[in-house]
Amino acid sequence: MADGVPVACDGTRPDGRTGEPADPYRWLEEDSSRTRAWLTAQQHLLEGHREGTDDRGWQALLRRIETATAGRLLSPPVEAGGMLFRQRLSASGSELLSATDRHGRERILLDTGDQPSPTRTAGRHPDPRGRALLVQLHHDGHENGGLHLIPTDGGTPAAYLPDASPHPAVAYAGDLLLYSAGTRTEHTLRARPLGDDPARSAARHPDRTVELPVPGPVRITLRCGPGGHLLLRTRTAKAPSAQWWCTLWDGHGTPGWQPLPLDDLRITAFALGTDRLYLATGPDVSALALPDVARGHITAPAPLPRTADAGPTPGEVKALRVLGPGPAPCLAVLRQHGTTRRIGLLSLPRLPRLPGLPGLPPTDGMRAEDTVPAEPRTEADGRGTTVLTWHARLRIGPSSYGDDGRPGDALWILADDPRDGCWSHRLTPGTPPVTPPAGRSPLRTSTAVSSDGTSLPVTVCDPPSTGTGPAPVLVTVYGGFGVPLEPSFDPVLAAWLAAGGRVAWVHARGGGEFGPEWAAAGRGAGKSRTVDDLCAAARALVDQGEAAPGQLAGLAASNGGLVLAAAALRVPRLFSAVACAAPLTDMARYTSGGGLGRLWHDEYGDPDDPAALAALLAYSPYHHVRQGESYPATLLITGGNDARVPPWHAWKLCAGLQEANSGRQPVLLDHQPGTGHHGRTGTAATTLSARVLALLATRTGLAAPTGPEPPSPATDVNAPSPLRAHRQPTAPAPS
Repeated sequence: MADGVPVACDGTRPDGRTGEPADPYRWLEEDSSRTRAWLTAQQHLLEGHREGTDDRGWQALLRRIETATAGRLLSPPVEAGGMLFRQRLSASGSELLSATDRHGRERILLDTGDQPSPTRTAGRHPDPRGRALLVQLHHDGHENGGLHLIPTDGGTPAAYLPDASPHPAVAYAGDLLLYSAGTRTEHTLRARPLGDDPARSAARHPDRTVELPVPGPVRITLRCGPGGHLLLRTRTAKAPSAQWWCTLWDGHGTPGWQPLPLDDLRITAFALGTDRLYLATGPDVSALALPDVARGHITAPAPLPRTADAGPTPGEVKALRVLGPGPAPCLAVLRQHGTTRRIGLLSLPRLPRLPGLPGLPPTDGMRAEDTVPAEPRTEADGRGTTVLTWHARLRIGPSSYGDDGRPGDALWILADDPRDGCWSHRLTPGTPPVTPPAGRSPLRTSTAVSSDGTSLPVTVCDPPSTGTGPAPVLVTVYGGFGVPLEPSFDPVLAAWLAAGGRVAWVHARGGGEFGPEWAAAGRGAGKSRTVDDLCAAARALVDQGEAAPGQLAGLAASNGGLVLAAAALRVPRLFSAVACAAPLTDMARYTSGGGLGRLWHDEYGDPDDPAALAALLAYSPYHHVRQGESYPATLLITGGNDARVPPWHAWKLCAGLQEANSGRQPVLLDHQPGTGHHGRTGTAATTLSARVLALLATRTGLAAPTGPEPPSPATDVNAPSPLRAHRQPTAPAPS
């Protein structure tokens, strides 16, 4: 299978001819007839292996789960202009974007299943007045640019804005649509008028470029507040950190961007109110007076108190939302500490009325001398309070907008349940504590100790009917970029649980579960510690009786796929089977040959630096393949249009393992040319999921059940139906 090319016994040693790390499969990086022939041979090997596994049984289970989860929300609903916008999963696996008016009439704005090729949505932005929905579509795995402006009236054709960047910055400023144009890393700011008919106006009127406060190339983030303030964050190669700017702009002339004194702050979340910018720096929240900024009187943000029940370890703030217009809004705060997520509502002090700027109406705001923090209040007890504590993925949607396009006082949350789906709830100021639905997944936390003595949590989910004894455990990990690993609903995990297995999420260093220090400990040379964390957690699952020896399987993607592959190479007998999707594997060349590796020096280190290269080679999976070793059953998954991680990373590791493996377990590659970094959709996703489950389950003693249908996952459990909730009058902001 290696095309006659010998594998190096120790890939960490330099090649005698070039002085570079040994790289016997460099030729797989080339688009050549030799590479294409190798890929064809891998496909034949994969198909031949499938005939000996229970793919059909797992496909049947997955279809039952998909039927039960049809209509599942994929993101929190959004209220805008008297419309309720939702993103749901159809019975066929496509994404449905819909708008429902106050009379309960729903219109499907987009069904990705109607597209001529596999399609995913990438961000959705309703117009505050509910007239249109702005959405980006990614086809065949490409993370392409362009924006579709889809009217909600059903009678006007959608407009297409081809110049929008991939994953664009978007803001509505009155009757202007602002968005980033260009490439993924080099942006310009464009403005288009919307008028009363957004799609026709956007199509007929040419866009114009809005001057930015810094020269390019630059990447931008953009927000517009209800008071007309534009907030801009710029990132350039020359600036050591992001720069923040603000202006009160009416759409004419050049914006008067004012710099904000935020460059040295580690901002984890922010939100714009009528005339305040709310900032989270780790566990703390502060406010900045925007009317003073617009006048050039810039002061430092003033701290706000924490909610009364935050406790000694309130956790890092992950999201902020402003609820309610005017001078006394409510602030929704989403915090995370370890495996716990909390949403709190904090009432803010009423502020004095300030005169407006020339040509603009007066605003309710605060001056620098008015920034003394006041005690938070709620209608119930005069204190800020936590309304929900949850131990799985928890998302909050954008703040609502009323019929007239002005800020409302509601938002929707969406909580995942790894076994039973997801549920949503509508929050308003004064909301009593939310009661989660009965029968939710029994999540619990165990502790493992890594090789250097560091304790790390592992979240475990038990199957619906389980005893106290060991069961096959599916282990997953991420451990990178400061992103927390959150238990969430996924059909593969739900199928594993329905079959009687357990699922374990390893909260390794490098992730964002415990703030910046935890993330930094798994960055650069510390990435090898992340691999140690996974190995320690896997051993602990066996030692603690969660699984018996031979009952561990691993499944991870992207950076998590790198960590899992490195662990499987470091301790080959730790897992019985592993599946790695879109992994980096050749860390000596992760910045070469396409992808986004050149942007990841901060996370992994620069391979051109000898010290950093040595640290990379300490865990680089490709360089730790050992001739004659017995490796676990391995499935490597790639997409030909992956714009982030070139698929040849997995190809090279696959070739090396196939040549070196002395055991009888298969090493397989599942490559699909027309997919990207975020995986497959529809039938192709179900087929791949069944293949993954069959490989992992066969090696750990788990079988696909043939019993009754899995329970239908709950959605919108703890709230009235979305339509009834949407028609209910909103509660006034606490006074």
